[in-house]
Amino acid sequence: MQEFAVIFDFNGTMLFDTQIQYHAWDTLAKETLGHGIDQEEFLRCTNGRTSHETVEYFWGNQVNAEQKKALIEQKRRNYKEYCLTHPEEFQLAAGIPKILDYLKENHIPFTIATSSNPQSVDFYFAHLQLENWFRREAVICSDKKFPGKPAPDIYCYAANALGIPPEKCIVIEDAVAGTQSARAADIGYIILINPENDSLVRAGAQADLVIQDFDQLYEFLLKNGEDDSIKQ
Repeated sequence: MQEFAVIFDFNGTMLFDTQIQYHAWDTLAKETLGHGIDQEEFLRCTNGRTSHETVEYFWGNQVNAEQKKALIEQKRRNYKEYCLTHPEEFQLAAGIPKILDYLKENHIPFTIATSSNPQSVDFYFAHLQLENWFRREAVICSDKKFPGKPAPDIYCYAANALGIPPEKCIVIEDAVAGTQSARAADIGYIILINPENDSLVRAGAQADLVIQDFDQLYEFLLKNGEDDSIKQ
């Protein structure tokens, strides 16, 4: 088997929480702006980006630095409260444990590269049993050491941390900003999982493959291993 690595985005990818994220931001906007956020605009323009960038996009210069910090903290509280009160929605995507077990058993390097902040990553480890597959300190997250997606830095950093050249990495994403980040990092193969609708692709999601569920990803990884190459 040719050496390759798999890098997962997390939110909207391993955890199908895009609607939870939207709900948390939309609720915050209604409380502070007096109106909600257009869902299509959220998906196209801010999904996959950091909380700071989302506030800058929707609130603009209406808030100062302290107000921005308070908004982000309130959004995170809204999000976590929803997750803990809706356990049927707050769980790893179907098929993810099987894929992680396969990667671990076959000694294929893999990690998470997420725009989530360190405190949110801690929250996921506390409730989603991620320690079965990942070391917390090895997860790449938004800790202000590099620009957020769509800048390439996070995927360059992840590939380097795994010791695998970017062109030998497979990235699993769900957002336009994420696929653009992976492409800019010269990632060898980019897979878009279960987009909300095909407008994401038209809006610039630069994916090599679009899949609807993780059973398809599992079959892709099996075939990739058998054929000894990342399919270009």
